[in-house]
Amino acid sequence: MADEKHSDQSPSELGKRVGIFGGSFDPVHEGHIHLATLAKEAAGLNEVWFLPCQVSPHKLATPPSATDLRVRGLELVIRDLKWAKIDRTELEVDEPSYSYVTMEKLAQKFPDQQWYWIMGGDQWVKLTKWMRPERLAEIASFIVMARHGEKVYPREGYRMQVVEGQHPASSTRIREALARNDDDIPYLDPEVRRLIESERAFL
Repeated sequence: MADEKHSDQSPSELGKRVGIFGGSFDPVHEGHIHLATLAKEAAGLNEVWFLPCQVSPHKLATPPSATDLRVRGLELVIRDLKWAKIDRTELEVDEPSYSYVTMEKLAQKFPDQQWYWIMGGDQWVKLTKWMRPERLAEIASFIVMARHGEKVYPREGYRMQVVEGQHPASSTRIREALARNDDDIPYLDPEVRRLIESERAFL
C-alpha cells in the first residue's frame, strides 16, 4: 500500500509511532537531522531513533570509524531534540547488522509501538536484495525519502509513504574535507568537528 497516511487516533490508543533511521553516521551531519525531521513531520512520528550500525552488510570492504566516536557525535547533535534518541541494538553485535533482525529485536522488546523504517529512494529500489525484506515489511511501514522529481513506485505487500526531501550533505565529502583540514566544512556541526579532530578518528 503506497502513500500510507497517519491515523487520526492518538498515540495512547495505538502506541507510540517510532521511526528507525539507520546508517553509519560517519560522521553525522546536518543532512541526517534534516531528513529525520522531514520524516517525523510527514508521518506524524512521536520519535525518531537513530540506529548506528556496527558493520553494514553493504559496506563490508569499508568498515566505519570507531563506534564510540560516531555515537558521541550523534549525542551532540540530538541533545536538544526531545523527539530523537539513539538506539544501540546494532552496536551490541560484532557481525554485520541485518535490518530484519534488528526490527525483530525491537518489536519483541517494545511490542506496543508502531514501527516505521526511514530510507532513501535508492535503498527502496534495492530493498528486494536485502536479507529477508519481507520480514522487515511485516513489522514496519516504510518512509521513503525521495529526491525532488524522483519516481518511487509502490511494492506489493509493503506499506510505504513517500516523503519528498533531500540535502546536499555527504559524509564521504565531509571526511575528505577533514583529511584536507579545510577551514570551512559545510553541514558539519562545529562541536562534532572538534570531537573528530581531538581524536583524529575519521581520518
